[in-house]
Amino acid sequence: MKNSILVSLVLSVLMVMSFSLQAKCSDQAAAGVNWTGCDKSNLDLSGVNLQSAVLRRVNFTNSNLSKARLQNADFTFSQLENTKFIGARMERARLNNTNMLKTDFSQAVLEEARFSRATIVQTNFKSSRLNKTDFYDVTIEQGVFENAQLEKANFSRAKLSAASFVNINAREVVFSQADLEGADFSGANLNSAKFVDASLLNTNFNKADLSSASIQGAEIDGAIFDGAKLSSTIWVKYKRCRTGSIGSCD
Repeated sequence: MKNSILVSLVLSVLMVMSFSLQAKCSDQAAAGVNWTGCDKSNLDLSGVNLQSAVLRRVNFTNSNLSKARLQNADFTFSQLENTKFIGARMERARLNNTNMLKTDFSQAVLEEARFSRATIVQTNFKSSRLNKTDFYDVTIEQGVFENAQLEKANFSRAKLSAASFVNINAREVVFSQADLEGADFSGANLNSAKFVDASLLNTNFNKADLSSASIQGAEIDGAIFDGAKLSSTIWVKYKRCRTGSIGSCD
């Protein structure tokens, strides 16, 4: 008798938990909504308000969140494959440990967002605002950051394969101990940037502004500095380039 009552109680609890989970995933998009672990793939969520929403471990594959309001939202461990965030407001959003493939953040506002340890493949950050954003220890393959704002962003220990940073504005950006082999920084504003102990093998700094930047301890074999501004730049072996140096550290 007692055993049957206990079994009934357990089944009742499981039914309530199952109903609660279903109700959570069926909740409408709203500020603060909790969709943890839900499948939100193939949806048009453009323009929705998901500020401070809990979106951990959510599958957003093929979904459209363009122009959505996502400030302070938590996407930790979520799947963002072919997901669109074009023009979205994502200040202070948390995207740590996410998996991204062909994700589109073009023209999005991501200032002070966090991407730590995310895996980012063929993703578009063109003309986005990424000031003070944290990319610590991320893996980025074929990322496009052209014309983005990256002032004081942190890419320490990041691994970036064939990334395009053409014409970015990235004063005081940090790439210390990052792997930037084959990256393109043509025309970039890298004033006071830090590339300490970074791998800059075959990296292109053509006409970039590296004034007052530091590349001390970096590997620069094959790197291109044609037309680059190197005024007061701290060079590989702690030498400070002469004021007005262009193309080579005099």
